[in-house]
Amino acid sequence: MPSSDVSAQVTELRHRRREIRRELARVRWWRRLVQARKDLAVAHLADVAELERLGMDDAWEALAADAPTTAELSAAVWPAAETSTPTSVESLANLDARLKSYEDRVSDNLEMVTRQMVSALGQQRRVSTSPPGGTDG
Repeated sequence: MPSSDVSAQVTELRHRRREIRRELARVRWWRRLVQARKDLAVAHLADVAELERLGMDDAWEALAADAPTTAELSAAVWPAAETSTPTSVESLANLDARLKSYEDRVSDNLEMVTRQMVSALGQQRRVSTSPPGGTDG
């Protein structure tokens, strides 16, 4: 394979690898957001009134002076007072599972392109260091 063809192949693989890494970062970012939203939904399912009735806030406030109360935190995290349900948590878990599956496919693709690029770089090096006129015979 001529040196220019190998160089073009390496350039194309580098570009593909960069794009795949960008997509992988985007998927991982979305997974973190979905997981955080799921955590928030689960936390919202915890009955704040029940925690207050048990005096948990008073106990924590005694341990950590000036710590925010559960009610303050809830108001900050859920200003619109969205209602979370076990179904919403399940939906978020399903969304995360789909994202995880996609992340795995993108990761596999990144590894494949990386292997191809390493192979092409090796071929490029062999072509650039081979003696003029071909092989010794």
